[in-house]
Amino acid sequence: MKSIAKILSRYVLSAAGVALILLLLNLTAFYAWMMKNADDTGGQGRVSAIAQALKEKDGVYSLTPEGEKMIDGRFAWAMLLDGEGNAVWSRNLPGDVKRKYTVAEAASFSRWYLNGYPVSVWRYSQGLLVLGAPKGSLWKYQVQFPEEVLRSAPAWLTGTLIANCAAAVILALLFGLRLIRSLKPLAQGIEDMARKQPVFLPPGGLLGDLAEKLNDTSRLLQEQEAFLQKRDTVRTHWIAGVSHDIRTPLSVVMGYASQLEESPALPEPEREKARVIRRQSERIRALINDLNLASKLEYDMQSLRRSEFRPAELARAAAADFLNRGLDVSRYPLEVTVKEGAQELVLNGDRELVQRAVSNLIQNSIRHNPDGCAVTVCVEPLYSCCKISVRDSGAGFPQKVLRAISAPITPEPLDSHGLGLTIVRGIARAHGGKAEFRNLPQGGCEASLLLPCPVPEQESKGPICRDNGGRRNPGSRS
Repeated sequence: MKSIAKILSRYVLSAAGVALILLLLNLTAFYAWMMKNADDTGGQGRVSAIAQALKEKDGVYSLTPEGEKMIDGRFAWAMLLDGEGNAVWSRNLPGDVKRKYTVAEAASFSRWYLNGYPVSVWRYSQGLLVLGAPKGSLWKYQVQFPEEVLRSAPAWLTGTLIANCAAAVILALLFGLRLIRSLKPLAQGIEDMARKQPVFLPPGGLLGDLAEKLNDTSRLLQEQEAFLQKRDTVRTHWIAGVSHDIRTPLSVVMGYASQLEESPALPEPEREKARVIRRQSERIRALINDLNLASKLEYDMQSLRRSEFRPAELARAAAADFLNRGLDVSRYPLEVTVKEGAQELVLNGDRELVQRAVSNLIQNSIRHNPDGCAVTVCVEPLYSCCKISVRDSGAGFPQKVLRAISAPITPEPLDSHGLGLTIVRGIARAHGGKAEFRNLPQGGCEASLLLPCPVPEQESKGPICRDNGGRRNPGSRS
């Protein structure tokens, strides 16, 4: 639910920020509009320019062309009053405007209107220049404020701004809480779907359509999960049943083939054929066992018989098993290397499965290099884990196999490499570790098991499975 709180906080802050930005933009636009219109509707600068454009010579007044353009552009008429209040010059003066005014009348219209015309005045020599704008073109009234109000205006504006921001935050919070009330069931439903639990959300409310979609998605996922479980169960039972049915006739074939192989009544070529039958039957039995094990590992059905064991001893035992079965060491020299610190390592796991993984890797190197190759089994300590690797100098992994076995889920078949590498990876995962496969730059390949193991506290502060430098103990080779 942390994401919901994050959504609410971002929603409130965004709404408050938008409200503040809009307020500032509106104030700026209003101020700019006021300044523009105050200047364009008869400001003191324009009136002063017209007064300067009015010239007097020998008692005769005339207006320059620039002055005429300014009057015709913004004003309806103009007149010049002398010290006695008489109009001594005029331009476009309407009939309802007098040509003589007292001091009181001049004082009155200079602040307000003259017969409904908003006027602007400017002192001209010993007279008064009066400019009249069209009726209804200007709003002209005197506004008065106490000085105390003006002095407190900044504080009032600041308080108003803060109050608006607070109101925006509160409103955004209220709307956000309403949205959160609708989002909470959806978030809980998504979490339940991630845990593969059925979900049913009320279809009403603000996000009712989305709730219905989640309900439909949950139903489809549940149906798919049930189908996959049924398919996996059928597959597992089928593999187990076929394997069980094959074992009995296979045991009969192996028994008779062994008897024929040892029968002195048969000639040597016939006995050799029986020997081939026995070996291929043993291979079929191993393939059946691998198929069962791979299926159990894939669906986490393989129980681990955990015990403590030393990986160095396990590596030697796996190599010794191949030597005892008559491995041709002239074509496949097999070596075990135990690096410094690995001799004392102790793992907790299923010793039989781990040894089978190592044996599968050795067998994989032998099977896919018919011309021979050197095979090295290496045990080395890493931070928080033990690395058991099998390296050979052969042809290496085909790129297709390397991509398939290195993927989180193997979508492609492994061709002739069979189930061996799949079983190795499954055994590593069952022990909480991982398997790595790579081709070597100098030729050959390396397959590694990284299995977790307890390490001293002072050594556990580094990254998980970080190499300790690969120092070799010369006396640890067998």
